[in-house]
Amino acid sequence: MPGTSRSPVLHLVVCDTEPTSELAPFIAACQELTWEVHVVSTPDALDAAGRTRLADLTHHPVREDDGTEALDPLPPADAFAVAPASFDLVNKWAYGLNDNLALRLLNEATGIGLPVVVVPAPDPGLARHPAFRESLDRLRHWGVTVTRPADEGDRVPWQAAAQVVAAWTRFARVPAQPTADRSRDDELVTQSG
Repeated sequence: MPGTSRSPVLHLVVCDTEPTSELAPFIAACQELTWEVHVVSTPDALDAAGRTRLADLTHHPVREDDGTEALDPLPPADAFAVAPASFDLVNKWAYGLNDNLALRLLNEATGIGLPVVVVPAPDPGLARHPAFRESLDRLRHWGVTVTRPADEGDRVPWQAAAQVVAAWTRFARVPAQPTADRSRDDELVTQSG
């Protein structure tokens, strides 16, 4: 059918950092906006219970490496959210390091210009570190949307990230793949024209 669309895909990169209390409401907000959320975890960010909880929320396995790819392929992303984003991840990403799946996907997204929003959540002692500030500036320069850093109990950065995703939503509708009948109809139109 003309005008049919599929839900846009959001790859949500999560790090081993606090706060994570707003992660479930953020996922729910994205899902309410019709985004299909797939979690990609940095190494050791989640324990087994955390992976299970996020898989239950998103209805998709949590990716930490390429191992699950053969069983359940990760669909291409229409956008990325990095929440919460650790000091290490922000600095590695800003300098193009590619040592895990999450960074590889973020570097590819940055390279091709996909929309990305980041909720930085460094340890308080590292938030003012010059390298971290420089890394955030580099990401902004590349077109990445960066919220203010998140603290435990502070919902504002998470709400800001959800608002960014909401703004993307109207531009993120992706044409659905034609069904077998639709493909056959298109072939008939092409043949008769």
